[in-house]
Amino acid sequence: VLRTHMNRLLRIDEKNQTAIVEPGMMGPDYEAALNQAPARFGTKHAFTCGHFPQSFEISSVGGWVAALGSGQASSYYGDAYDLVIAQEYVTPAGTIRTHEVPATATGPKLNDLLKGNEGAFGVLVEVTMRVYRHMPENRQRFAYMFPTWEAAVEASREIFQAEFGNPAVFRISDPEETEIGLKLKGQDGIPAKVLELLGYAPMKRCLCIGTAEGHASYTKNVKEQVARIAKEHGALSLTGYATKLWEHGRYSDIHMRDDLLDHGIVLDTLETGVSWENLHRLHEGVRAFVKERPHTICLTHASHFYAQGTNLYFIFLARIV
Repeated sequence: VLRTHMNRLLRIDEKNQTAIVEPGMMGPDYEAALNQAPARFGTKHAFTCGHFPQSFEISSVGGWVAALGSGQASSYYGDAYDLVIAQEYVTPAGTIRTHEVPATATGPKLNDLLKGNEGAFGVLVEVTMRVYRHMPENRQRFAYMFPTWEAAVEASREIFQAEFGNPAVFRISDPEETEIGLKLKGQDGIPAKVLELLGYAPMKRCLCIGTAEGHASYTKNVKEQVARIAKEHGALSLTGYATKLWEHGRYSDIHMRDDLLDHGIVLDTLETGVSWENLHRLHEGVRAFVKERPHTICLTHASHFYAQGTNLYFIFLARIV
């Protein structure tokens, strides 16, 4: 019902930089409407939602609010939790509507309590979201190969604690995911051999991809500072080519699960937030547990970054016995 009857972008408030949207609007439709805001709503600027989960093409704005996921550009735009300004719910006891204010000193905050409730408190019928100016012409792409996982993690920590501004997309893959990624993208031949000759050994090297978004001076500075820190930690620049390869299929991988099941292979994901201090212990412990099962692949990456830590995605594939 929400997808068919409550699927509109109702209004863009350019002064407050917010959008009032119905919960059934799908991600691509929402983003397209924001990008086309000057023509469709008479705004001066085009806008972007800033929220691009892997499920972007098959998920709705209401789903984002109910489930509180993190988009692939969360390190700059924030998680779904950060984007919600106000909400309206219909409940058996009446309507709940929170105020459209940027912040409040009162607490506990009802707006925050309603986020992520997955329908337990009522039916979401309207949501006010933060939006951002859409400036794709300023996007800067970069990619690096680090010699080790430890070097990639330490460089990432420095990047997100240095306070020069955050990349939007930022992702580091551990050695196993890096090798599988090279194979899937057709780069396991000559490119992989060249990397090995340069000292980036298989099952040790780690891929980093990223983008910077925003004002031109901001993105230029972020890219330059990332380059400086990556070099200090022994990384080799791959230009933005690897990032473009990743962008090409970043929404399609989720469709592999059913096809793999048809071939007797189970694929699933575990994810958790982790502090920098505990990252390596968690990474090693989960991988050791998963690898106790013979012939099991365990891919790991981090893609949501904060000054205090990051997250780890563990993607495992195994043949059904």
